[in-house]
Amino acid sequence: PTLRMKNASEKQSQPASRPGRKPRGKPYKSVVNVQSVSALGVGLVIGAVVGAGVAFLAAPRTGREIRAMLGSRAGTISRGPGVWYKLGKELKRAAVVKRKQLERQEARDRVRDHAAAQPAETV
Repeated sequence: PTLRMKNASEKQSQPASRPGRKPRGKPYKSVVNVQSVSALGVGLVIGAVVGAGVAFLAAPRTGREIRAMLGSRAGTISRGPGVWYKLGKELKRAAVVKRKQLERQEARDRVRDHAAAQPAETV
């Protein structure tokens, strides 16, 4: 008996042992979830605060020196429009813009729905 080796075309004609998996969920472009984005922002802020706390605990300075340093920095932040003030202002502006966009879209949808509900006039 002679052994016959399979060529490339015969290998491809056989069904795959494991079919390809279909991706689950929605495509990235269609997912709009503001809560997940805000949760990410909150997580980043909490992580920064915890990281700063750990850094101060592991710092080679005494507690008194660290408290004095924190007090001076807190005074600097509260005296003028610092980074957090600017960030808050920018977030507020972005929220106003988004609210206006949603209101316009809602008005367009109401007009479209109202027009669709009206019976067509016959001549």
